Amino acid sequence: AIECASDEPGIALAAGGVAALTLTWATQRNHSIELLPNIERMLDEAGRTKADIEAVFVDTGPGGYAALRVGVSIAKAIAHALGVPLAGIGRLELDAYSVVPDAAGRRIIAVHRAGRGEAAWAAYRTDGAGWREEAPPRIGKPEALHQALIPGDVVTGDIDDALAEAVQRAGASMASAPQHRVVALSALGHRRIEDGRADDPTALVPLYLRAPAIGPQ
Repeated sequence: AIECASDEPGIALAAGGVAALTLTWATQRNHSIELLPNIERMLDEAGRTKADIEAVFVDTGPGGYAALRVGVSIAKAIAHALGVPLAGIGRLELDAYSVVPDAAGRRIIAVHRAGRGEAAWAAYRTDGAGWREEAPPRIGKPEALHQALIPGDVVTGDIDDALAEAVQRAGASMASAPQHRVVALSALGHRRIEDGRADDPTALVPLYLRAPAIGPQ
């Protein structure tokens, strides 16, 4: 499992959807230099090689442009080279899944501060019908997110003071993930593969939600 949506990336070796060995670190946007060596290091510590990899899971974002490109590109390369299934899961879904025990069937709103004064968010729920997306990832002014909150919602992710106040006004609540999102990635990636919903390594791309700040507008 490869999670590179931020400057606190994480990788994991998982069995049956359970992260058996994880490695997380802080980086100064050096994902392209640090990711592969850390994968090798973790495999060595586990007494494994790339030949033991049976599937690859990757966080597709949103998040940092360069970080996501590195994570998704390396995940695709490993999956293609080894001929194993690949599953891409979005950052917001991972954040939401991480607080499922706190939600107790209520709607979970996962939030990412996306810069430029905007917020990215999506809604998920798990109940008798299983785990599902209720509102797809979107990006916009925080006020739109505040207005979308309803009583009973559980909000997680990047919560600033303004959002915390909006949560209180809406009669919603907040929850923090107890573990790095690479743990949720291990679980959801396994579920995707088990359900036969692997991604095409040649077609999977990061979820940016908007164009980069540099380049043609």
